[in-house]
Amino acid sequence: FIAIPEIESGRLVTALDDRLLSGSGIFAVYPHRRYLPAKVRVFVDFLVQWFKTRESA
Repeated sequence: FIAIPEIESGRLVTALDDRLLSGSGIFAVYPHRRYLPAKVRVFVDFLVQWFKTRESA
């Protein structure tokens, strides 16, 4: 997702477009605990919202 602005501006081009997987998903992996640090929860929530806005664009 870091390269998206460069792709959108044309400075970077995609290769093998016919090989891209649709809906492959992104996973956040972290240790299972009763207490999940707030920093981790906030970061995961941020990623969820960021990717949702990218999907609808």
